[in-house]
Amino acid sequence: MATDTLNLDLAARARRAYERSRLRFALTLSGAALVLPATSMLLGTPLVSGLALGVALGVLVMAATWRGGALARGALHGLEVGLVPLVLAHAARLYGHVCTPSGCTTLCVPACASGGVVAGLALEWFARRSPLPSVVRGVGLVSAFLTGALGCSCVGASGLVALVVALGVSAAGARVLAPLANRGA
Repeated sequence: MATDTLNLDLAARARRAYERSRLRFALTLSGAALVLPATSMLLGTPLVSGLALGVALGVLVMAATWRGGALARGALHGLEVGLVPLVLAHAARLYGHVCTPSGCTTLCVPACASGGVVAGLALEWFARRSPLPSVVRGVGLVSAFLTGALGCSCVGASGLVALVVALGVSAAGARVLAPLANRGA
């Protein structure tokens, strides 16, 4: 009986140590993810939206990586692919606009839309290679949106709408078209 109690106590202590270690790792990753909002705010993202998006992204990355598995893969892949619209939006903001003989146009909304298309396609590629593609896809889309929105929020609601539509349409389109492409192979 004493041996059984000792084994249960050791198992409980080992489990607590394991969970503390996972939490420390998750906090480290979420801390690294908070570099993005700080950098974005330095490049012109409004303070309130940068803080709100940064906190949401940090919490998502922390919770998903603490739980691990498909949740962590989705959050981290979303963070990766969300860098595309983030960088394109900041580059467009720094460059400004393009003038042609027919008129001038800003580059921010097209940058958010094109970055969202690339991110959605890349995320679907990652999700299809996962044992739980719907989890990776769902968490990844949220993570990609939060990451990309750090750049796209600088142009207001139109940039965010362009990002959401592009992410959703490209991910859904890739999901629908992938079986058709595989059938021909």
